[in-house]
Amino acid sequence: LFDEYHVIELYNEEATRRNILGKLRYLTRRVGPEDSVTIFYSGHGALDSAKREGSWIPVEGGMEERSSWISNKDIYNFLKIGAIQAKHVLLITNSCFSGDSFRSFRGEIPRASDEVIKQAYKQGSRQVITSGGAKPVVNKRVSDNSVFTHFFLKGLEGNKKPFFIPSELFKGIKVGLEKNGDRTPGFGTLKNKGGEKGGELLFFLNLDELARLKEIEWQERMVRKKLRSSYEDLSVMQIQSMPHIEIREEKEWGFYGHSTIHHQYEIKSVGYEKVVIDHATGLMWHQNGSERFKDKEKIAGWVDNLNLKGYAGFNDWRLPTAEEAASLLEPTQKFNDMYVDKVFDNKQPWIWTGDSYGYDAAWAMSACYGSVFWSKYNEYYSIRPVRSMK
Repeated sequence: LFDEYHVIELYNEEATRRNILGKLRYLTRRVGPEDSVTIFYSGHGALDSAKREGSWIPVEGGMEERSSWISNKDIYNFLKIGAIQAKHVLLITNSCFSGDSFRSFRGEIPRASDEVIKQAYKQGSRQVITSGGAKPVVNKRVSDNSVFTHFFLKGLEGNKKPFFIPSELFKGIKVGLEKNGDRTPGFGTLKNKGGEKGGELLFFLNLDELARLKEIEWQERMVRKKLRSSYEDLSVMQIQSMPHIEIREEKEWGFYGHSTIHHQYEIKSVGYEKVVIDHATGLMWHQNGSERFKDKEKIAGWVDNLNLKGYAGFNDWRLPTAEEAASLLEPTQKFNDMYVDKVFDNKQPWIWTGDSYGYDAAWAMSACYGSVFWSKYNEYYSIRPVRSMK
């Protein structure tokens, strides 16, 4: 994740009080005013009942060897503006009693635009992400790591943006811990240490990884099938002339057929909200779909409500066009006698599209018959919303 030249590591027997404090003192001499420092501590912590403050417990320490403990206050004093010259410092602690001396961020963390991120980077910062507050925590394990470390690494390794900030990283950690029934993590700024004007450290994606992702994106776009996303009033002949469709039988109401696109489906969960990404078309589909509606206004209202809620973090969901809906049709029945891939929920045998057929009718897709047909708004069909990915 980081250039080895810029990484200092202390593991197991190396993590003594002397070595930890020595490395912190080294940083005060080593880094400059335009540098950023990230410190990750994963180990034991305890509460000094006499001082009423949390502490790190180094390798030689124990619950009764308090003279070897390193108090949070001592750690924070090394990191304050004036002690260490770095413009940005981010302290990440995965231990008990790690959240007793910082100003936590309250309320919903806003989504950061590129411009907001750039402005935040200009301001100095002293930020903290902790696995819990000023109390003991139960350390569950996920894939040989604690739950906190698992979602911390997942946030870093899963990032594909050129840069992102700790508040974005914290969102994923918080959702992951709460979803797994774990404690509530903390995020905020060090108290009275400077860097309290809204600044944030930036994580920059490794240049080699960024180049690799751009190459993959370019290859996907080269082979991606572009489907019409704007609605039209279509005749039966126009429907039967849609691209990427093989028709088994033409009908006066539409056709029986299937898509010729080789899909690259990927199912994802954002919290408890599932989506299906089709890398072949650049479309993101609502995995579950809706109940059945026959009223045009109710159909539009359901989609509007989905966007108001920000399903899966997006608010640009819409009805698919006939082209997009038809792209889901498979040549054979896949499961539950449906002509759609099993990544989709099988409770939507018919879905509406946004394309119209005259004034009071619209085009629909049947997953149970493998067809596209026009229908008046007196039939109960479901909605499978879609959105175009950039």
